[in-house]
Amino acid sequence: MPNTQVRSVKSTEGVNRIKRSPRKIRRLGLSLLAVILLGVIVFLLVPSPIEPVKWLAPTAPSFQKADPWKQNNKLSAAQLVSDAPQFPEFITFDKAGQLYTGDSDGKIYKVPFDAEGNPQKAQVFADTKGTPNGLKFDAKGDLIVTDIKMGLLSINQSGSIEVLANQVNGKPIYLANELDIAQDGSIYFSDTSNYGRVTFKEIAENKPHGRLLKYDPMTKQTTVLLEGLYFANGVALSADGDYVLVAESYHYQLTRYWLKGPKKGTSDIFADNLAGFPDNITRDEQGHFWVGIFTTRLSFVDQMHRSPWLAGIMAKVPESLLSGASAPAKHGLAAEFGPQGELIGSWHDPEGSLYGVTTAASHNGYLYIGTAPGGSKGVHRVLLTK
Repeated sequence: MPNTQVRSVKSTEGVNRIKRSPRKIRRLGLSLLAVILLGVIVFLLVPSPIEPVKWLAPTAPSFQKADPWKQNNKLSAAQLVSDAPQFPEFITFDKAGQLYTGDSDGKIYKVPFDAEGNPQKAQVFADTKGTPNGLKFDAKGDLIVTDIKMGLLSINQSGSIEVLANQVNGKPIYLANELDIAQDGSIYFSDTSNYGRVTFKEIAENKPHGRLLKYDPMTKQTTVLLEGLYFANGVALSADGDYVLVAESYHYQLTRYWLKGPKKGTSDIFADNLAGFPDNITRDEQGHFWVGIFTTRLSFVDQMHRSPWLAGIMAKVPESLLSGASAPAKHGLAAEFGPQGELIGSWHDPEGSLYGVTTAASHNGYLYIGTAPGGSKGVHRVLLTK
């Protein structure tokens, strides 16, 4: 005969455990909630690493209206030229029409073309051991490079590298980014930020840390032309060499510095309220400027600039957690401007197969597209049909 008394005791103990379990769960939940609330309070009380400046960013242009920013599919049919360079930040060509571009791992690639204009296998031309961004051939045929880690470099045809400048006025060139070369050999290039790296804190802070520099190959001296730029980026000279442009990525504008004429030594705004973050600038044979737009406008960034308190809070968030929020929108975009700053047209890939555009370079009937980490990979091109 079964022991009903023992069974009854065990049954009672099981019921008691079931009754106590919800209490334990509630206590555990309340403890966890208290820890979270304490963490939030501590997070809010910890001082922000920056002192943000309020900025009412202009309303972003619409891609739907019938204006030069109107959305189209001109970049959607892009052809892959080479996938050897993963992120071809900038694109230039030598006198023979061979394409050169740098990659984020330090390598600079050369891509030749056959008689029909078809791209051939990419070859490694040089390795800066840094991150080469801007590239341009000088009159001697040497490749001048702005490397964000190494400074301003010169690379001869055998691949030998010489550092031209990594300091100005006794202080470091923090982040040499893009360049152009004048007819007299002067090299104009951007020093993006004294932060020395790309960081979300800078965009949240909304203070200007960039510069436009000039290197004189005769005196081998580097001078500062402009300071106080909001993330100084792409650089391009006008066809006549009377001014030089520099992109201010974080304020969606192109700034013009006058080199000749009655305005010499002064600066003004060449184009403003761009539909995204302008990156590199190239000039075509018509004297027009092509601007790569790394990402279209990010609404949360514009909203953040309206509230220094919110910007300060965002700057405390670990950047590893913000990588997704600051990634480029999957919408390829490049813009063409006339010599007076007028927007002629825009080229889009709303499908997002080609995005994170840094460079748009017109060459032999094609528009060549470069990108940076965070965007699509490889060198692409599309026919220059209007």
